[in-house]
Amino acid sequence: MSVSIYYQTKEQPLTSIKHAEDIPSDATIIWYDLNEPTEEESDYLLKHFEFNPLEMDDTIHANPRAKYKAYENYQNIVFHTISPREYEIEVLNIFIKDNVLITYHHRNIREVNTVNKQVKNHFDKNLDCEDIVLYILDHIVDNYFYYVEEISDKVFMFEDEHGRDRTNKYMMDHIFDLRSDIIKLNRVIMPMKEVIDTLQNESRLVQDKRHKMYIQHIIDHIAKEESMLQTAQDITREIRDNFESYTTFRMNKVMQILTIVSVIFMPLTLIAGIYGMNFQNMPELKWHYGYYAVLLLMLVISLGCIWYFKRKNMF
Repeated sequence: MSVSIYYQTKEQPLTSIKHAEDIPSDATIIWYDLNEPTEEESDYLLKHFEFNPLEMDDTIHANPRAKYKAYENYQNIVFHTISPREYEIEVLNIFIKDNVLITYHHRNIREVNTVNKQVKNHFDKNLDCEDIVLYILDHIVDNYFYYVEEISDKVFMFEDEHGRDRTNKYMMDHIFDLRSDIIKLNRVIMPMKEVIDTLQNESRLVQDKRHKMYIQHIIDHIAKEESMLQTAQDITREIRDNFESYTTFRMNKVMQILTIVSVIFMPLTLIAGIYGMNFQNMPELKWHYGYYAVLLLMLVISLGCIWYFKRKNMF
């Protein structure tokens, strides 16, 4: 789309300019925001800044993982935001070199725009590039809450509506859809939590007391989101396990009844098989009451089996 250039001095708030040549020498912050950059704009970034070519190749042509890397004269940070479309990952690449901040993203990222307006409207002469990065990170993590709370509400509503439902044949489909959404959110939040921990413990980004307090605030938020997702995942697991246990129980009951029926009919089948043989010397076949006697015997055997199984509480 375009390269947006901003600068700030001790006396002047964040100001937008069209050409880098117009940046004053006393600028304390110089911010290049590359939003949906063209090839020419990406080439500008490669030519004017001595960044690692491999890092730049990932930035321009790939979707790198969330990470923090510190080089001798600059820092490279990759944050992940969430797109409303099926919880897709959107990548925000950040470079910090002295008082120069570069944000590079292939899609419009609202957190960057929000922080830009915030910095313009609330002038702070002591602001530095690290502050802006932490503001962006804070807004990214806070916006995770919208998606985390949305999936948590879906899970709790599902539990209220179907927690004791044992007959809905589509129930497992709904559970797996919910768990799929939770996994997609975890794919964003878990790596971001690792990056934030790295920023707190190992980075040059967080040095003074103010930055440490702010990063701790962000950590508290993402820890809460992680806990909410874990709770939602546990609830769906319990609902799934309960449904599977009940389905297994019902299947066992059906198999038990079928087994009892089979056992009852086994002696009857034996009797029918014996008298179904066409031998000549079978006196019972010529007995006038033979047919009724065999039926009576079958009835007695059947009732005897039923009484036995009932006594043993087998059904």
